[in-house]
Amino acid sequence: MIHFYGLIIGIAIIIGIDYFSRHQTVIPKNRVNLFIVGLLFFAILCSRLYHVTDQWDYYSQHPSQILATWNGGLGIYGAILGAILFIFLFSRYYKISFLEITDSITPILPLCQALGRLGNFVNGEISLWWFEASLNLFLFFILKSKTLKHYSSTALYLIGYGTIRFFFESFRSDTWQINSLKIAQIISLVFILAGFTLLKLFSRSK
Repeated sequence: MIHFYGLIIGIAIIIGIDYFSRHQTVIPKNRVNLFIVGLLFFAILCSRLYHVTDQWDYYSQHPSQILATWNGGLGIYGAILGAILFIFLFSRYYKISFLEITDSITPILPLCQALGRLGNFVNGEISLWWFEASLNLFLFFILKSKTLKHYSSTALYLIGYGTIRFFFESFRSDTWQINSLKIAQIISLVFILAGFTLLKLFSRSK
């Protein structure tokens, strides 16, 4: 099962890289590979850090398992936050538009995340995986809709995925909490607020 989990996650990553490589126009070609490698490193590192922090009661007793990503345990919000951090640093260093980069990536993310939920199912990690995967697919088609091309796909993604994740966290009892506050729901609300803020800024600039 673990091998199938890794295979599915690998396929999702390849799909994302292929889409970005074909659709991005803002990063010079001689820096695209550097960007992709850096993005994957930050995303995987932070996704694992998020999961380990979430499950620290277990990993504090089994430190040898902290790096055992092949056994599962990659937090999607950690991956997204790590990717955002890297894109911000990359865009500042090379003086490239942060939003132009993210707008080249976000349309494919819901499809990759739908595949990721399939990987979670194969790994026996999440119930209701098919419902969340279906909503991610729906969000993917929304972001690819030609009628919404004049909106920032980053803003729509933040609102859409933030809403999906906030809803499903209500049904989970196995996720990171501080007292009674679910960290993923807090991040979801931040995403939704950031998305609406971006939409408002874009509407003012037109």
